Amino acid sequence: MLEFQHVTFQYDSENFNIIDDLSFTVEPEEFISIIGISGCGKSTIFKLTNGLLKRKSGNILLNGQDIASVKHAAGYMPQKDLLFPWRTIEKNLCLPMEIAKVPQSEQTQRVSDILKEVGLSDYAAKYPKDLSGGMRQRVVIAIALSCDPDLLICDEPTTALDVTIQAKILELIRSIQKERGISVIYITHDLGVVAKVADYVDVMYAGKIVETGTIDEIFYDPRHPYTW
Repeated sequence: MLEFQHVTFQYDSENFNIIDDLSFTVEPEEFISIIGISGCGKSTIFKLTNGLLKRKSGNILLNGQDIASVKHAAGYMPQKDLLFPWRTIEKNLCLPMEIAKVPQSEQTQRVSDILKEVGLSDYAAKYPKDLSGGMRQRVVIAIALSCDPDLLICDEPTTALDVTIQAKILELIRSIQKERGISVIYITHDLGVVAKVADYVDVMYAGKIVETGTIDEIFYDPRHPYTW
């Protein structure tokens, strides 16, 4: 469903590749985790997929089409909730739909449906300050799903949450992924999170994926020194 083909990227101010000849695939309805130390290029993958950065070379395909020609290719869940405090939850949720030019009549129904999906039906008129950290992260999930993406990219979205809330958010993401039949890339450096949610794991080091495997293979039979 998503395919990186020998993708390379570097910032103009740097003389080395942040992403170095990177190739990997994500199958339809697959939940993969990309794991690696901070600075190895994990978050850059999201920016390349959503067109926020321009690759130096290689191809990025979504359902066989170049990513540059696909609108609203991927939903995104960041590390922080990043909500506008002066907008209600409904207005925060409508913002990406306004940018995508979704008709007003359709926006209202989508807001209702998505807030119900994430367990926040009664909070449309509330403001971010009225919600707990876990609730705000549910709003972030709703925003990421608002334009019906085929792919959801989660960039360490539970890092700031306590363990109990983190588990609930992970369970919700997994449930939504199965119900909607979408693919998920979960970027993290937390092995505990990986063990709970991923079908497959890509281990990233210095801009490359150095090992790929199932949970059992990565945890119990690692082959690369960095994975060890």
